[in-house]
Amino acid sequence: MNFGRPARTVVTVEDKETHNPLLGATVSLVSRADTLRGTTVKEDFYRIMAVYRCDRIFRDSVDLEVTYVGYKPFKKRYGNTGFRGRIEVKMEVDEQSIAQVVVVGQQVAMVFRGDTTVYNAGAFKTMADDRFAELLKQLPGVEIKDNKIYAEGQEVKRVLIDGKNLFGSKTSYALTDLEASDVRSVRVYEDFSPEAKRLGDNTAEKEKVMDVETKSKRGYILGGNLEGTLGASLERDYSGRHEIRHSEAGSFYRNTERGNWRLEASNSKDNIRQGEGVSFDSKTTPTKQTDAQADYTLRRGDSTNVSTAVRFGRSRQSSTGSSQTEYFPTEAYALRSEESRNESLSKSLSAEISNYVNIQRKKKVFGAMTTFSIDDGSTLGHSRTQQRIDDEKTRTNLNSNSDRRNIRLNVSIFFHSKISERSTLSFNVSGKYAPGDRDGWRVDTTASTPGLQVKLRNDGDSRNYSFGANLGYRYKLGKKGSVNASYNFSRDYARSKQLAVDFLSDPQGVVDTVNSYHYTTDTYTHSLQTSLQYRSGDVWIMAGLGGVLYDIARSERFPKEERFPRLFFQLNPTVYLSVGKSRKRFSFNLASFPQMIPLDALRSTLNATNPLSLQAGNPGLKLQNDLSGSAGFQFTDVKKALSFSVRLNGSYTFNYIAQRRTLFLEDTYLPQYDYTARKGAQLTTQANVGGNYNLGGRVSYSQQINPLRSTLNVSVNYGFSQTPYFTGEDLFHSVRHSLGFGFGFDSGFSSKVKLNIRSNTSMSSYTTQKETAQELREQLTARVDLRFGKYFGSVGTLYEFYCNSRSHALTRHNVILNASAGRKFGKENRLGLSVGVIDILNRPDYATTSFDTDYIVTSSTSYLGRYGYLRVAYTF
Repeated sequence: MNFGRPARTVVTVEDKETHNPLLGATVSLVSRADTLRGTTVKEDFYRIMAVYRCDRIFRDSVDLEVTYVGYKPFKKRYGNTGFRGRIEVKMEVDEQSIAQVVVVGQQVAMVFRGDTTVYNAGAFKTMADDRFAELLKQLPGVEIKDNKIYAEGQEVKRVLIDGKNLFGSKTSYALTDLEASDVRSVRVYEDFSPEAKRLGDNTAEKEKVMDVETKSKRGYILGGNLEGTLGASLERDYSGRHEIRHSEAGSFYRNTERGNWRLEASNSKDNIRQGEGVSFDSKTTPTKQTDAQADYTLRRGDSTNVSTAVRFGRSRQSSTGSSQTEYFPTEAYALRSEESRNESLSKSLSAEISNYVNIQRKKKVFGAMTTFSIDDGSTLGHSRTQQRIDDEKTRTNLNSNSDRRNIRLNVSIFFHSKISERSTLSFNVSGKYAPGDRDGWRVDTTASTPGLQVKLRNDGDSRNYSFGANLGYRYKLGKKGSVNASYNFSRDYARSKQLAVDFLSDPQGVVDTVNSYHYTTDTYTHSLQTSLQYRSGDVWIMAGLGGVLYDIARSERFPKEERFPRLFFQLNPTVYLSVGKSRKRFSFNLASFPQMIPLDALRSTLNATNPLSLQAGNPGLKLQNDLSGSAGFQFTDVKKALSFSVRLNGSYTFNYIAQRRTLFLEDTYLPQYDYTARKGAQLTTQANVGGNYNLGGRVSYSQQINPLRSTLNVSVNYGFSQTPYFTGEDLFHSVRHSLGFGFGFDSGFSSKVKLNIRSNTSMSSYTTQKETAQELREQLTARVDLRFGKYFGSVGTLYEFYCNSRSHALTRHNVILNASAGRKFGKENRLGLSVGVIDILNRPDYATTSFDTDYIVTSSTSYLGRYGYLRVAYTF
């Protein structure tokens, strides 16, 4: 019973023939001033009814629309005085929308109703404490990548709970805040965005929407947790001690249709909270990290959205590493290698506050976004490098320290308005201000090779200002097409300044003209773009043509004052085609876009802070332009509960910028930089060459295996690339082929035992003008989770094999085995206590090899080793 204030309007929804209440039906109210959307909930009067209550007073007419899967939509317009009291909606079954189904045991796993895919959560078993993400992993055609949800190859833009928008645009919240056991069904369909609906743009591309029907029919989702972990190394690690590990964390969230609250805080010395999740990310040294953030979002239907976020972070991290580089033989040398080792200690303190406002009224949309951040940090480092060219060796032994402070302020405002029944106008303006300071020392000890020593104090700062504006116009051509035109202007002003003082040759210090610079870059950008869009049923086409004009004026004031104006122009065509429904869809995309050249690449000065590795820019570089295309096909067979997709892609880069490395086998004077490169030094510059090619493809397949009630995922990837590179002054092309196989198994047959298996195999072949190499990597992970009453446990293992044809000594068989066990306490099992061991089978030093143009880099990492922990967690 509802004992609060009586609602002005009560909408009841039921089946027209059976009079059964339709709980979770989507109710939309549209007036000239606002849009409200919600779902029917269970209420007990003289009988069970599905009810939606509205307290809003409307001064204009109201359009009522009610939808429910398997029923014909209900639409009716009411006057401002007619939409009050009790309104009964009787829905008619849509026989044509009921399509084929697949049954797993006694449960229907998938249903197609019209263009909507419906997954029955009861056909997929999850454990008692699983979140929504664990259920999604079992749904054919659905995957999670980078904390985003993808369905049938497209990103899900909105996640609704019983038709209610509880998360706004933060779809990742649904992965962790919603319990898998509360889900009854998951519907996936396509719809226009709320903004497109408000502006009446029926030619816009539709977006993926996921509507989750729950058992509880809650109007909000509330929860959080507190946890603490304490552990210690069970053997002496790199420091020769038994290191103590600890972490503390807490979170709170509340999601409603009116907005979201989210508070999170954590503090750790080496994050071992992942231990219970059987993490395989061992660390070389402990990391001290403190993070805190608060997010608040206020919504009023689709008409108002205000979001504010505050974040704070502090970290202290030390690391060690080593690498070995082998260069392919040339006419200048038969053997060249470089071995380096480094240690570093870095500290950082950062804070950020951001605010986002989106207001939609009638046919107008207004928005503003502001972000302010500050980052303050320091780094201490020590690196040792030894280079061998045939029988001669050179080395450096550098100590460095630096302090940095960066400030960022970004402001953006946009406005969209429907100025007539056919035309829409949009405008946005943005600005950025970013000052920065950096100073420190770079000192070479007496162990270095004479002539390569350096002792510099650097004092530098930078400033960046930018402003941009965009004006867009959209005109509808009938009911199926539209033409778009936009103009964009931006200006970026950047100043970078560094004064380097050399104390090696003069104890009083003299200005080092090579490593000192003072330059500014002033860039104006003009772009004009037009496009034509067409939508008819299941066909959506967009074709566009755009041009970009870059006007760059760079001024250098040190060591001498010069000005280098440049002008770039690019023409960029774009074509996109999408055909088909959710079950079968073909898409094609062709686009061209420029890549702006980094400021440092246009500098004419030399960076010699590392005497063995000299860096210089090229003021005469041309703009890179990428032409890329892709084609894909998506197919879903609901009878077999499977999803299949194929995607091909390729790209070609005009004016590709390649690195030119020049090795000096004797002392060489460089007049353009007034600097003498010592024997064994290497100068890296950049130059435009022909193009580089990239081709690739991916085939993926996922299906629920009926007898096992589990989901199988298989994928095959292929890639080909041809990249120009220099060896000295000669230009060559490297060729790389890669082939990968992926396999995944997610069990759904039991709520007490959960099994996850992942396998990834990659093979590649790399060819240069004189060398060919192959490598193979296999990684297999498996995890078993157990839950019997109040007791739980998990065991995870990783096996990794690596080898390459260049060095059999690098062949590795690595094994990790992690385990944890614990018990829940309390009537609702909210308190948990567990113990665990990380890396029961110790993993040896890990080595990997990467092939890059004319050299091979081999790097190794020392791992922490075995340690145990005790974890206490409380969920509320």
